[in-house]
Amino acid sequence: CSLPRGTPPNADEYCNLVKNTISCGLFVNLIDFMKISFCSLKLSNIPIYGLLNAIMLVGLFSLLHMMTKYFFYPNLVTLIEFTPLTTLGSSYLIAGPCLLGPYYTSFWPSCAVHEENVSPLQFAKLVGDVMRHFVIGILVQSMQGYRVEGVTLWSCITFMILGVLYLMLVSNRKHYIPIKDIVTSKDLTTLEFRVFVFILAFGLVLLVIMAASYVTFERSGLKERHHDSYSELESDEEIMGIYPKQRIFSRQHIWWETVNGNKIMKDNPWAYRMFMVPVFFVLAHFIPVISKDRFQDGWVKYINCLCFIFLPVLHLFYKFSIVEFMVITVICWAASFLVYISTHSMRRPDRLWLFSLVGLIISSMAMCVLSREIENLTWQFIGLRFHLLPDLNVLMYFGLGEAFSEAIVVRGLQRRKMLDACFGVGMSLSSYGLFLAFPLLYYHDCYNRNCKIIVTASSETCMLFFLLILSTTLLHISMSGYEFRMSLFIYLIGETFVYVTFQWMRHHDSMFPLTILPNKKYLL
Repeated sequence: CSLPRGTPPNADEYCNLVKNTISCGLFVNLIDFMKISFCSLKLSNIPIYGLLNAIMLVGLFSLLHMMTKYFFYPNLVTLIEFTPLTTLGSSYLIAGPCLLGPYYTSFWPSCAVHEENVSPLQFAKLVGDVMRHFVIGILVQSMQGYRVEGVTLWSCITFMILGVLYLMLVSNRKHYIPIKDIVTSKDLTTLEFRVFVFILAFGLVLLVIMAASYVTFERSGLKERHHDSYSELESDEEIMGIYPKQRIFSRQHIWWETVNGNKIMKDNPWAYRMFMVPVFFVLAHFIPVISKDRFQDGWVKYINCLCFIFLPVLHLFYKFSIVEFMVITVICWAASFLVYISTHSMRRPDRLWLFSLVGLIISSMAMCVLSREIENLTWQFIGLRFHLLPDLNVLMYFGLGEAFSEAIVVRGLQRRKMLDACFGVGMSLSSYGLFLAFPLLYYHDCYNRNCKIIVTASSETCMLFFLLILSTTLLHISMSGYEFRMSLFIYLIGETFVYVTFQWMRHHDSMFPLTILPNKKYLL
């Protein structure tokens, strides 16, 4: 999505580029900011377009920060504390699906465009995300320090090293999927077998983690247990749960304590609060936040009813069919009615974690929408301004929203002294992204008639660097007494800098890629 070098800046030229080039609008989700800038506003100056782009990015990252810190993170902590597993086990099992699930189940625009061979872009994004999640998780933990058990560290990173090696092996192979005789295609059978291997291996590991975590939890009793007791209730007529009705504060006071963004976000600068408090006030009416830090554990009956009414609206951004959307709407609205007739506004229900899960789903879907807008802005501007190769653009600058959210979550868990959960979140996001990458490419039809091989020189270089980062991180932590120290932070910063520099030098043809592809014609 760029004009030839040396083309004089002209609004009409840029507008024609946006309208006639498929790649310019490839990742447009809600707003085509490039089209608005050059066709509606008639901009012809790239620096001004870049400034407006930067302002938009600041706004989107501010919204993503608020959504992650004050909606997603508290619900995630509540769910981790509720599950009958150790903190490390529950965070490993929960964090990946909660943060990455909406994107993995959404409509993938890059694989849906069959006019061009753009499926390798999706693979490049998935590979880049895996590296980003691992590096960000380790960097944030190293800033404060953490000591991990040797068996846990070696098992997690060794499992990922094996996953990267197998992913490199299968992604380098050609898979020709013909339109005719697709049922008898040998490549399709091979592709399905490799997808099965990824899912089976990862599923077995998750089962082992769940079983071991549950046994450890039952033996040690790490988390609080609530026993059903109705002895403190006032009368048999008021039995709606094990928790008594509170009579200290009114409904209005409970509601105001929940939606008062100025008080909840008091740890932020006043300039941030000035713009975000009105947005928080609106969102707090539709996204439940269940947390021990909130009054009555965050339970507000009418907000929890409204969240089910609001949930189908978010599905409009994921391009479901009419039938699917109607089914989701009926189920959500029926759930809202059941919550209304079966709960009391002054007494928190017994299964409060269910509403925490609903709040987690809504906030995660909203964060996914914001992250996709961030990716579209970076895709359009970097491609236009720096003429960067498409796969390099996706590989290095996509997934910044999820990485930003991961840093916020890990930092918040550090403040709560949930250090095992910090390690679990980082490993969860990396492992889910790594072992579900190839299956997702298959189920989203990224292997089609235009794509025989999914890997590019840039994405294979990324996997080789990721292998280097995994092995050196494992050795560094092992030689440091299994502690995350500041030296590890500096070491990873240096490796990341070398990786980014290498990719940019490859873009300028100053270096050859680290690739083992057998034929150059398969490279983008």
